[in-house]
Amino acid sequence: MSKMERIAFIDVEGTLTDFEFWDEIANYVERGYEIRELLYKGLRGEIDWFEGFMKRVELIKGVDKRIILKASQKLKLQPQARRLVELLKSEGFYVVLVSGSFKEVIKKALTYTNANMLIANKLLFKDGKVCGVYLSFKSKGEILDRFLAERSFVLAIGDGSNDVPMFERANVSIAVGNNKKAIESANFNAKNLDDVIRIVSEVLENDEEIRKGYTLPQEGTLETP
Repeated sequence: MSKMERIAFIDVEGTLTDFEFWDEIANYVERGYEIRELLYKGLRGEIDWFEGFMKRVELIKGVDKRIILKASQKLKLQPQARRLVELLKSEGFYVVLVSGSFKEVIKKALTYTNANMLIANKLLFKDGKVCGVYLSFKSKGEILDRFLAERSFVLAIGDGSNDVPMFERANVSIAVGNNKKAIESANFNAKNLDDVIRIVSEVLENDEEIRKGYTLPQEGTLETP
């Protein structure tokens, strides 16, 4: 059997941290209740995720960059997030953090976990205020389509309906929490990150093809959009 690449894609907000940028920034804007409504409908899969995302962006246009950074300071990564990434890297996985949020908000996740890469959207500012967004992707499934070699072993971990496109393309997928659509689409359901670490360990231990048949991709073979 020829060697294959091992790649793990992990959602950030709601998976590696309880922090949710949109929930936090809603505390600082006049129509925060609309932001929360759009957020949770999107997470439950009740509305199109991208459509809801763009409506939320419209609601924060004009917000001062200092407010964005103040909200982002509330981000706290769970200690198990680092342990999970360390485990995956020790098993030869190239670890990619994926978020529909913004790099300005969650960039500390990359440093804290020591993952290989962070893929997220980027806020645009004019005169120090939000004026739009640079999109790295519309659907998380695009990321897997864009970056994966034909022969790759893929692990996907996330907590929301917007993670389902990743799950559909992954060899092994783990839904964290109680989102029904995520659970229905995933191979495994984990209550928390301790559960995720246990599941990953058991899958790797019991699957000889994963353990012996896949190798770490060469550094630089994946590039940020």
